[in-house]
Amino acid sequence: MKNSDTPAPQWIGAADNEMMQRVQKWLADGRTLAWLPIHSRENFPEVPPDILYYAEQCPERHVWFVDELDDFLNIPDGITGWLLPEGDKDTDVVVGLWEDKLHFLSAIDKRTGERQTLQGGRNWEVVDEPTETPA
Repeated sequence: MKNSDTPAPQWIGAADNEMMQRVQKWLADGRTLAWLPIHSRENFPEVPPDILYYAEQCPERHVWFVDELDDFLNIPDGITGWLLPEGDKDTDVVVGLWEDKLHFLSAIDKRTGERQTLQGGRNWEVVDEPTETPA
């Protein structure tokens, strides 16, 4: 529960940002969302690649649960992660929180340039969505 001194998270993205719209719908439908940090060199530059690879493959990953917009304030600032709605097995939604602002991103395979999903690949880098603009 936040107090009056706690900032409210802000959505960053154009009104027609499809990824942001999906997340807003999931929350409106009452679905619990699981935020799973992406163990990558971009998120954790000081951690050796073999440890990151192991952490990313581990089925017992640390997860933050999101039931309402304010729950996004509990995820680590500056770290991107997959956002998986309850009941789904895969997702292409990547969310990061920077200074109380939610950003919607894509994971891109470094070798092919193709968009990736949580289950679809492990050689990604995170990039801004092309439709993203400050609200």
